[in-house]
Amino acid sequence: MWSDLPNPWQVCLELAWEAYCNDCIPIGAVVTDAGGEIISPGRNRVYEKSFPGGHSNSQPLAHAEVEALQGVDYGAFDPHTCILYTTTEPCPMCMGTFYMSGLRTLHYAARDPFAGSVNMLGTTWYLNHKSIKVYGPDPALESTIVSLFVEQELSFHAGKIPEGLFWDMVGKEIPEGIGLGHSLYDHGKLKTMRKSGLAARVVFDQLGL
Repeated sequence: MWSDLPNPWQVCLELAWEAYCNDCIPIGAVVTDAGGEIISPGRNRVYEKSFPGGHSNSQPLAHAEVEALQGVDYGAFDPHTCILYTTTEPCPMCMGTFYMSGLRTLHYAARDPFAGSVNMLGTTWYLNHKSIKVYGPDPALESTIVSLFVEQELSFHAGKIPEGLFWDMVGKEIPEGIGLGHSLYDHGKLKTMRKSGLAARVVFDQLGL
């Protein structure tokens, strides 16, 4: 249930739903201080239709984790004590940004079998000398988060998942998310909730969190 989720995960899901409703990749992230208070949110804006500040559409670097990490006031907080939460396993760019930010703790809810890069840790001297703690995936959240990606892709491609290694890998590793995404698309449930302007807490409670 939504009410059982810690606040950082609630806000991450709110941001992921906001991204989905803006036709962006449904990923949300937050940075918290040592006490769990959110100090910087971020969501995916790669396909944002109307960027503030005069940005153009299709920003390939506007990932949720990067947005959250860039919003931290590093003069006001000790990054070593801060925590990054993200709905989806960070890609190479986001993992590198996290590592270089000085943060030491990462929580992610859903695996990304294609671009997920927590396995970068320990692969070079530089990526081995910081004491990093990684927690994830979260079985209670993973399938639901993946289903948003699947339903969105089906909607963008007239009910068909594009062929390719990405979806082959996701289907192999997280088949429950694929199945739920197909069900959501077939019944039009997410589109109805989006059109109705439902809040994330209502959406994810109805999806069975």
